[in-house]
Amino acid sequence: MRIAILTSGILPVPAVQGGAVENLIDFYLEYNNRHHLHDITVFSVYHPNVKSHPALQSEVNHYIYIKRYSRRARLMAKLYGYLHKDEYYHYQLEYFFEQAYRQLKKQPFDLIILENRPGYALKLSQRITTPIITHIHTDIVNPQTKQVESIIKTTKGFICVSNYIKQQALSVGMPTKANVVYNGLDDKRFYANSKTDISRKDFGFSPTDFVVLYTGRIVPQKGVKELVQAIQLLSNQPDIKLLVVGGNNYADSINSNPYLDELHEMGRQMTGKVCFTGFVPYEKLPSYHLLANVAVIPSCINEALGMVCIEAAAMGLPIIATNDGGIPETLIGQNHILIDKEGNLPQLIADAILKIKENYDDYKGNHLAKQFTKEAYSKSFFDTIESYLH
Repeated sequence: MRIAILTSGILPVPAVQGGAVENLIDFYLEYNNRHHLHDITVFSVYHPNVKSHPALQSEVNHYIYIKRYSRRARLMAKLYGYLHKDEYYHYQLEYFFEQAYRQLKKQPFDLIILENRPGYALKLSQRITTPIITHIHTDIVNPQTKQVESIIKTTKGFICVSNYIKQQALSVGMPTKANVVYNGLDDKRFYANSKTDISRKDFGFSPTDFVVLYTGRIVPQKGVKELVQAIQLLSNQPDIKLLVVGGNNYADSINSNPYLDELHEMGRQMTGKVCFTGFVPYEKLPSYHLLANVAVIPSCINEALGMVCIEAAAMGLPIIATNDGGIPETLIGQNHILIDKEGNLPQLIADAILKIKENYDDYKGNHLAKQFTKEAYSKSFFDTIESYLH
């Protein structure tokens, strides 16, 4: 089968700049390259680092690049936005789509897969008759979604990263196919007995400290402030330390904004108890997990799934997480404490940290569940596609 993949139009594939969605695309493309299942063409934004990437040597996976970030491309995108107002997405994403479509229409495809861009189906359905499947990574198909009924009518089916996301799509109340394909994790990168090139000493922590780990973006909806407040509540526990790994965004993170500044000031007031690393490349995250005793995912929103939970479990860490969205699905069979994000979050986090610290042997032994391996993910991804077309 000839398949076209329209990426999100923000980060490149292969994932030379990181990105959760882009890494997941790489996983199923690697699987396709090994098994020669389909002839796949990926439409992605361009980045200079893709030129030497070995994935481009594949016989079955092909890559077509759209220059989105050059000076000319930005100017053309702005002009496009001026001439085409009130489109579904931001004008830069719509410009990416139009450039990709110019290339896509030159060759016949049996299927088009949209990566987290269900709104693209509206234009595609007006121009071609090729079946469309959308891979949903976030909560973007639900009763509040703009033109959601038209999107569902023009889409053959949805691949959802969790049951939570599936139920959101089904709650629209229209007949639609929606299957769950859990995200996969690279078990050759995330495993408890891996090696690290950093030490606790690098961050001012001692071997006997009880280190609490947060990994992810540092934005209000992720609950990082509430986590820092929990550490403040534990000021009478001098050996409990917090390691915050991440920036406000991905590779283009900045070091200062009002929210970050407030968190850093809170940390400075607890001398030696809180360390902020700033942005860390994804491939280096396992080294930071190895320094920790427990991982906390204090999200204040309903996460679509919760890859940080899967990563922490794979590294053997006990987990404290909020109890909504797709997060609970990632913790079945793992040693964890779920807390109510609508409650007094700092106090609940502090209590959970103490409980795990005082009963640590009872919370050891987490692992990567089979359904979250990248092999299981990739196989399920292609099996689901074929089930929609037969």
